[in-house]
Amino acid sequence: MIYESETDLWIPLPITEDSKRLAQQFATNLPNPQKAEQVYLNTLAVCTVNNYLRIVGIPTNLNAGNSWNSAARLLANVADLEVTGLGTLECRPMRKSDRFCYVPAEVQDERLGYIVVQIDEEEQQATLLGFTPSVESEELLVSDLRSIDDFLEYLVLPTPQTAKQPIDLNRWLQNIFDAGWETVEMLLNPPQLGFRGETAVAERPTQEAIDSVIGLTKPDRTEAVRRQAAGVLGEMGTGNVGAVSALVELLQTAQDLETRWQAALSLGKISPHHPQAGIRRARAIDLGLELDGYTVALILAIMPQADGRISVFLEVEPAGNLAVLPPNLKLKVLSDTGETRLEVSARSDELGRGKDRSIGKRFTPPPGACFQVQVELNDVIFTEVFAV
Repeated sequence: MIYESETDLWIPLPITEDSKRLAQQFATNLPNPQKAEQVYLNTLAVCTVNNYLRIVGIPTNLNAGNSWNSAARLLANVADLEVTGLGTLECRPMRKSDRFCYVPAEVQDERLGYIVVQIDEEEQQATLLGFTPSVESEELLVSDLRSIDDFLEYLVLPTPQTAKQPIDLNRWLQNIFDAGWETVEMLLNPPQLGFRGETAVAERPTQEAIDSVIGLTKPDRTEAVRRQAAGVLGEMGTGNVGAVSALVELLQTAQDLETRWQAALSLGKISPHHPQAGIRRARAIDLGLELDGYTVALILAIMPQADGRISVFLEVEPAGNLAVLPPNLKLKVLSDTGETRLEVSARSDELGRGKDRSIGKRFTPPPGACFQVQVELNDVIFTEVFAV
């Protein structure tokens, strides 16, 4: 294709209503009008680049960067966007009247590249002017930019130092956890501060009580009873040798997958270093305006298999004051190349309200595989990359 001028390489996009609402929300209650305008334009630039990358099929973590962190927005001039598995882009805004694009010194390293977005609020349009892999000063000229077509080719072959490392689930089996991943109990039922007038002291369960529950895990009981007993042992059997042995036996004899999962997770609670212990962790996901400020929890559980593979159980649940999942919230599992392998969506009732308390999927990836997990609601996508 032959281009008549550099403007033929520019990509105009509409400024969506969702982007404007989000930018206005982020710019509210800031200390001065200059800071408010800075945050407003930065947010529009990030949303525009995010929308474009979604159109061309490149996954992003819209809310993973500092531009989505209220404290970081206040203290820094940042407009970053994480490209899943590759690194962080800086999305720098400029007005039509500006002679150059300003790139503050604080964002001039540890970036996959820089995209310049021209904001025209009168026309309700944001234009991608081009990109550069690096910057050497605070004044970036439009004439020095490479085209967005070049940028897409550049993403296909990322440099090794810019690639984001996946979360290694084998380390979780060694009780080494990545930042942001908490116990499910701590995330969904955090301890409450305050006093009730008297201090309640939990009584340690007696050996007789533990033995009675262990008896319910035996093969002559129904799978439903065995599964329930495994859950109870996970709450009362910490440090108890008999409880650990019962859960290991249950893992070997249970016919039902649900029962084996419960046994593995309970074993992980009472004997976290046991080689057959399951691990369960969660992280909060803020989907911004899509959830009116509420969050959901992405829960990931793993269970080691006898053949050396790791089974994975993914689940999304409401967090905080959210009672049910919003309709059409999606949980996806993708290959390392971005192909969708598994997908489940939250349902709605006859009035269009959410009806699911949780959605989830189980699978067992091959050893050494990488996979992506996405939680998606409307135009907002959260992505994590894992390796087994």
